[in-house]
Amino acid sequence: MEFLILGATDTVPAAIGNSLIQLAAFIVLLVALSYFVWKPLKKVMDEREQLIHSEIDDAEQRRMEAVNLKEENEAVLRNTQAEISEMMDNAKEQAKKEQEAIIHDANTRANQMMEDAKADIEREKQKAIRDINDQVADISVLIAEKMISKEINKQDQKDLVARYLQEAGGK
Repeated sequence: MEFLILGATDTVPAAIGNSLIQLAAFIVLLVALSYFVWKPLKKVMDEREQLIHSEIDDAEQRRMEAVNLKEENEAVLRNTQAEISEMMDNAKEQAKKEQEAIIHDANTRANQMMEDAKADIEREKQKAIRDINDQVADISVLIAEKMISKEINKQDQKDLVARYLQEAGGK
């Protein structure tokens, strides 16, 4: 049996003994490696795996927080834009009301001024007509005085001319 030649021995039982010793040494080596290398290595690997998982969880949590903050910011932005739009609409409406009020006041004042001007014109017209009538009456009296004899006094002539002017003005 030459297949078990592992050492310099010539016999099969010595080769089996050497093989058993080597097997025992291999098992002791495996146990020693398992205890001194594999367990600490596994512990380091488990800790590393836990660290990676916690970092992934933290990153996912930060991503979710960022998404929530983004949504909140967008909501605040939409609300702010809505408020600004509402404020602009209110300002436009207020400006339109003020414009209408100013135009109404201006029209009212213009109409009042026109009515006052018409009243002033009518008063001046009546005054001018009275002045003209008085002048015509005075002139008529002077003319009548010169033409008529002294039978009628001056006040009677004035009243007579005023009455004729009123009758002539009424026609």
